[in-house]
Amino acid sequence: MCLGIRILLDRQDTKGKKSDPSLRPRFLQIADEIRIQIAKGVLKEHDILPSERSLSEQYDVSRMTGRRALEALETEGLVYNADRRGRFVSPARLKYNVSNMVSFVSTAQTNDVDLKIELVDAIEYTADTQMAALLEQPEGSAIIEYTRLFHTNGHPIFIEAEYLIADRFPDFLQHDLRQSTTQILENAYATSASTGDIVIRMRGVRADEAKLLNIAASHTVIELEQVIRDAAGVPFCFGRQVWRGEMAEFSAHAIVSGHRSGRD
Repeated sequence: MCLGIRILLDRQDTKGKKSDPSLRPRFLQIADEIRIQIAKGVLKEHDILPSERSLSEQYDVSRMTGRRALEALETEGLVYNADRRGRFVSPARLKYNVSNMVSFVSTAQTNDVDLKIELVDAIEYTADTQMAALLEQPEGSAIIEYTRLFHTNGHPIFIEAEYLIADRFPDFLQHDLRQSTTQILENAYATSASTGDIVIRMRGVRADEAKLLNIAASHTVIELEQVIRDAAGVPFCFGRQVWRGEMAEFSAHAIVSGHRSGRD
């Protein structure tokens, strides 16, 4: 184990000499050892990690040093914090290409991802100023709102809230929403997504979200919002996904119009 750590930490300093891994802060050395155990499969997905106290006793350091080691791994996304239950090894990140307008659910199921959907809430209400503007509807229009929680291998990964124009999709809430709603819209209403205006940001988790995602109130989440439009460019759905930060890996296909010579 020690030899492996030395090889991992071996690197050149500014003078061309190999630096001594023992010069790294102690909490990073502890994090390195845990990282190697995860990489080798000694610690597997959802395995519980030693507590701060256990690390302090094992490595003869303060509890603060043990905490900093665990927090460093959590920042990398290798570890997740289940509030009041400890820290666990994160599962592999789910890859989500936001350039692909096929729903995440359909794509995941095609790739044999073990995805389960829990319906949290479903209501119909009148649009406020913000929602009316997003869906380009008069204020006070009837809006369908439903919230779902997505799990993989029993692990909550993201919350999704979607908003539809009620007049365009009558009796939508009568459908089983524990499946791909993209397929419901296509099969029952002949409506398909053509384009989407997408915004992705990081933010602190809200208390209700933390409870559903089973994470600490101090956790950071990734929020993805998109206005989905049909082939005519008319918006028909606004969606918001709130992802556990360690679970998501987003990608996109960039289209560059024209060629710029020289350097920026």
